[in-house]
Parts: sequence; C-alpha cells; structure tokens
Amino acid sequence: MRILGCLDGTNSEQIQQAIATLVNNHEAVIGLIYVIDSGPRDEIGRKRSQLLRPLRASGQQEERIEAAEIAAAQDIFYEGKRGLAGAETLQRQGRPELEIVNTAAAWNADLIVIGTRSFQHLAPAIGPKSVGHVARFVLDHAPCPVLLVRPTDHHGFPIVR
Repeated sequence: MRILGCLDGTNSEQIQQAIATLVNNHEAVIGLIYVIDSGPRDEIGRKRSQLLRPLRASGQQEERIEAAEIAAAQDIFYEGKRGLAGAETLQRQGRPELEIVNTAAAWNADLIVIGTRSFQHLAPAIGPKSVGHVARFVLDHAPCPVLLVRPTDHHGFPIVR
C-alpha cells in the first residue's frame, strides 16, 4: 500500500497518527508531500501592479525568499518524519491542490491522508467544521481514496441536548 500524507505545517501530528493507525510503517510505502504555495506571491504581484507600478524585485531578494521557503519546507518535513522515520519526502511548488492530486497520480498512491484545513485554530468553536479549498479539491479530484483527518477536539463534548 502506498500512502501519501499531505503536510501543511500545522497538521503533522494528525497525519502521523492517522497513518500509524492504518498500518505498520514496514507494511506500507509512505510519502509525505509539502507544497510551497506560489499563489500568495503571485497575488501580491498582481495587486501591486494594479495599484502601483510593478515591483522589480532584486535577484538577492528572490533568492532569500526562496531559501526561506525551502528552509520552512525542511522543518515541516522534519516534524512530519519524526513519527514516520522511513517516509519519502516529496517537495513541490505551485498550487497545493493541483500538486497533491498530480503527485498522487504520478506516485501511484493508494490512499491520500489530508487535513481539513490549515489554520484550524481560526475555525469557530461552534458550527460546521468545513474543509478548506485544498482539501475540497483533493476530495473531488483525487485519483484514489482520501482519508480526511482533523485535530481531536474534546472541547464542548459531550453535546447537551
């Protein structure tokens, strides 16, 4: 079985627990994917060009930004691999939802394990625990089954009627 765990920088514990519950590390090939999202940088550039003159970033500034993104990705992989020592790391850059689906297909994943959304702590304590746009896209377009995991939340339980 080939399991692809999707890391977002906030969900490594949930992904590790879900994969460990499913299989023993020696029974499966585990891949961990982290996508450096190019969207925010592109959006900032578009907004700036609409409002002001286009920003001509220096090569050094671009290199520093890229180095910081790569360093953050390595930290996220380190956290993700703590409980999954033999996991393969797959770093991509682009739109996370597309990169996850395309990587799952190319990597021949049998299962994708993904969190509900990044920044879960911003969700309201009461009300629907909706999935984010990346998880929704993966659920709708994945080439294999998807396991959706969310952080354990015992706050407000049991529900009183």
